[in-house]
Amino acid sequence: MGDRFDRLGGRHANVEALLRRPGIGHNNGPTFDMSWEAWVWRRATAKAWKTPSPEVAKMRVRRAERLGITYKELTAALMDSGANLGAAVMPLSLAARVRRGPNREVIVEARNSVAALVAKFGGRLFLLGDIDAVPALSDEERAEFLSVVNRAFDGKVEAVGWGHDGRAVRTMLKSNAVPHQEAFLVGAGMGHQVLGEAAGLPLTKDIETWFAGTSP
Repeated sequence: MGDRFDRLGGRHANVEALLRRPGIGHNNGPTFDMSWEAWVWRRATAKAWKTPSPEVAKMRVRRAERLGITYKELTAALMDSGANLGAAVMPLSLAARVRRGPNREVIVEARNSVAALVAKFGGRLFLLGDIDAVPALSDEERAEFLSVVNRAFDGKVEAVGWGHDGRAVRTMLKSNAVPHQEAFLVGAGMGHQVLGEAAGLPLTKDIETWFAGTSP
């Protein structure tokens, strides 16, 4: 017996946890929190997600469909910030390719798949132009850039901001009288997820799922 005990001395760290695992009938879930704070939180959550009146539900569904997000995403943002989503921010590099033409003119080429999604969008659309992804622009070219972009996106873009971080997003929205709580980011990948969080936006929507499913 002593020899067997000694051999267990080199056992893996996880073995100790397995030896202390709950008995038959336990579902291995977390310990149920019976504190007052937990009870209040569960009650508030249930109240927030209580099914609204049919009129309110229909209104939210229509708004979600116009924005290309789900009813649940719209409602979660509303419960979190108290504001209705109505605007989208998209990195310019994701929406289009910007290059110089043969005469040094600025050319904006919308990415086909993105242009089709933008055409469906029924909210206020803002583009964030990373200066590293755009050819060096003169002051005159920058002033005219919005009109150039809108030729590619059929006039759907309300404004273009310049920068690459959360502060640039907040500055662009503020200059256009849009509370950041009412905007969400359309992006791709972890970098854009971080950008949306840094800007304090309530939602970052992956472009692969934008308009992919808008049912409750």
